[in-house]
Amino acid sequence: MDVRLPDGTIIKGVPDGMSKADLTAKLASNGYDVSKLAPAPAPAVAAAPVQPSFGQRAMNIIEPTVEMLGAAGGGMLGTPLGPAGIVGGAGLGYGLAKGGMRTLKTALGYEQGPQSVGEALTTGAGDVLAGATMEAGGRVIAPLVAKGVGAVMDLRQIPKQKAAEIARNALGPDLEAVKNALAQAPANVTASQATAGLNSPTWQALLQRAGQRDPRFLQALESSQGDVSLNALAKLAGGATATETRATSELAKTNLNQITGPVRETALKRANLGQYVADEASARAANDLAVLAGSGTKIDPAQFVAQATGAEQALRSVGIKPLESASLIRSISATAENPAFAGNDLVSGAVKNVADDIAKWTGQGGVIDANALEAIRKNSVNAAISQLRPGADATTQRNLAAGVLSKIKPAIDNAIEAAGGTGWRDYLGMHAKGMRDIAEKNLTGEALAMYKTNKDAFVKLVQGEAPEVVEKKLGPGSYDIAKEVSDKTLAVLQDQASKVVRDAAAKIQATAGQDALKELLLEQISKVRIPSYLSAVASTTNKALQILENKIGTKTMDVLTKASQTPEGAATLLDTLPASERVRVLNLLSNPQGWKPGTSAAGVTAIKNALVSEEPKNALVPKIELTGMAQ
Repeated sequence: MDVRLPDGTIIKGVPDGMSKADLTAKLASNGYDVSKLAPAPAPAVAAAPVQPSFGQRAMNIIEPTVEMLGAAGGGMLGTPLGPAGIVGGAGLGYGLAKGGMRTLKTALGYEQGPQSVGEALTTGAGDVLAGATMEAGGRVIAPLVAKGVGAVMDLRQIPKQKAAEIARNALGPDLEAVKNALAQAPANVTASQATAGLNSPTWQALLQRAGQRDPRFLQALESSQGDVSLNALAKLAGGATATETRATSELAKTNLNQITGPVRETALKRANLGQYVADEASARAANDLAVLAGSGTKIDPAQFVAQATGAEQALRSVGIKPLESASLIRSISATAENPAFAGNDLVSGAVKNVADDIAKWTGQGGVIDANALEAIRKNSVNAAISQLRPGADATTQRNLAAGVLSKIKPAIDNAIEAAGGTGWRDYLGMHAKGMRDIAEKNLTGEALAMYKTNKDAFVKLVQGEAPEVVEKKLGPGSYDIAKEVSDKTLAVLQDQASKVVRDAAAKIQATAGQDALKELLLEQISKVRIPSYLSAVASTTNKALQILENKIGTKTMDVLTKASQTPEGAATLLDTLPASERVRVLNLLSNPQGWKPGTSAAGVTAIKNALVSEEPKNALVPKIELTGMAQ
């Protein structure tokens, strides 16, 4: 190549790769002033930190793993020769693995090389000695001789590995669905409860058996969950006991009457105002007539009639008139004449009873007091039903009365409003809504009592299987709990019922999966270790499971017990993979030609592509740089 010197001199034929020192010496021998080549001192610049590539980071994981596996394999091969063979084999295996990894790192550009033969022999001997020293201290192979190479990385996790294998085998094809359910589980539930919606009997049987090994946890959890449900239901009912819920209802009624009472009284007073004004006008006219008669003044009857008529017209102009009974009786009696009620003695009997009571309480001028009419509205129909169905229980009589009253009430309410009782229907609506809320609390109080004493009955109530209970609390015709109670109340009831259903489903599945669990545990135990007396014929399933659990080991069962207590614990256990799966990165080295000395160029390239996202830049390759020279 040609090199241009600082003074412009061009030297031709400089061999490629000639070092700076050799070139400088050659120039000096030819009489060139080499001082001109001295570079000016450059300011010190801190080198920017170099971030390791993905391949380098991966190598940090791979290298110790390969070394450990090499030591383990060598140690087991030397086992027949006794302790000395184990130590020697471990050292040799470690040394070979260490040397192989060094060769691979050099080929990938992560380490300088190649070494001389002497350096290689010295380094290799040191590696063998290091491996032997490690094993002599009991840190590598001694605990693993009987377990095999595959368990090296799981030495301290053997119980967890065994528990994870049992759990995954118990799930079979349900593994992914269960993992999803565990991930979405709410707080304060067990793994069994979190996955009860999936039909996985063997899994539920395993969780049940494991969970029962810690009864104190189960008792505490049951108490905690029970308190949550009881508190939620008690909040709906207004109390934690029947006495408290009743007291709440009575207080609610008192408050309701205090709120709606003034509206009721105002409406009834307005309905009576027409008769009151008429009575006052009549009394005033009679008094005036008496005064005039006593004074000898000539009396004009038409004058008093005109005065009374004027007062009545003034009242009617503002919607106030006497509450006359004649038209009301005709309207009510027409109900019994409806062909739809032909032969219905309850309707005809109640209509007659109401009409007779209205006539009885009608005063002078054919007007009835609004307060008397309200009392007839409440009492007369009930009295008629009691007379017509004396053998019926109270609930039946109340339902019958409500049905008949619905036919009669409109006529009475229309009469009160028409007489000037503005606000009467508002009062009825307010009072009915308040009583409905109270009835709903009574129903939730009944649900609370059921939850405490009979959870199956509680579930049936919430699921709509007890309409008679709903109708008894909410009134005739209101039997569909899903339609009659508020959305908020229904949501709380359904939430607590779903928990009862969930726990029942888990128990049913666990019972159904007992035999399958026994077979699963048998597969986990060597046939040599299975007691001769253990058989499906000689032992009950429960006894067999106890024996198998003892054979599997306390530590493994403890892992399962702990995992069963929370969704997170179960999910973590299911994600625990054996060594062969957790070190998948080692598959990059599964081809011996890819990491042993003598790796082919193609093999190195393949590993490079797998380990690095870009070609590593080897800072160790020598470069010739002469300041001031241009190539």
